[in-house]
Amino acid sequence: MLKLLKYDLRRRRERILVFIAIAVLIQPALWISNSRMDKNLLTLNLTVYTVLAMALLLMAVLGYIRNLRSYPRRLLPVTALQTVLSPLLLALLLMMVVIAVVLAQLGLYRLFDPLDFLPDHLFTLGTRIVLQFVWSAGILMIMMMFAITAALSLRSKWRVWIGIAILFVLQNGVSFLEKVMFDIYFVGMERTFNLEFYNQEMRPENGITLRYLPDNPWPLLFESALAFLLIYGMVVMVKRRIEL
Repeated sequence: MLKLLKYDLRRRRERILVFIAIAVLIQPALWISNSRMDKNLLTLNLTVYTVLAMALLLMAVLGYIRNLRSYPRRLLPVTALQTVLSPLLLALLLMMVVIAVVLAQLGLYRLFDPLDFLPDHLFTLGTRIVLQFVWSAGILMIMMMFAITAALSLRSKWRVWIGIAILFVLQNGVSFLEKVMFDIYFVGMERTFNLEFYNQEMRPENGITLRYLPDNPWPLLFESALAFLLIYGMVVMVKRRIEL
């Protein structure tokens, strides 16, 4: 598995470095264009890095598509499970790189400004944001990979549209089921950065309230079961494709 991950990473190393370099080089321009460090600058920074993370996620998905279509890749002694898990591990590794870059820039900001507008429990908040984002991105990637695998398993000329339809049904179906069963939409990444900033004199005495995290663990268990079923379905389809 690690050899397969290393191979995929080596093939896309230059593109990955280019994307990261572009995102990092944009940051000084944002810093200079803002008169002071405030929540607006931080929002712009997070937006750039979120776009970078999604671009790297899409790169891992495109690599998965190439592997499925590549006949020589099918001749390698690689199991169907490894074929499915390899891009997921690559995406996780790339997310960790983006997080490390964000932390490095935040540390650089703190050298020049105390960043009083940030919450007191920054470590707790940041950890939960990271976990929420990585989980949501992972669920989204698994859905995309399942839709792609199902589409490529068909011989219909409409398989591209069928894949899009499967992804649409998965995303909206999971959202609807979670809303009905648990009265919460936990799968969406738009809730990851649902934060409120206060001036120093307006801060709540007890810190902040993380409203985007559910107290009910059932949505997380539901999504875990869904991810397992989708991965199992992909393994079955990939194995059948290899045997053909």
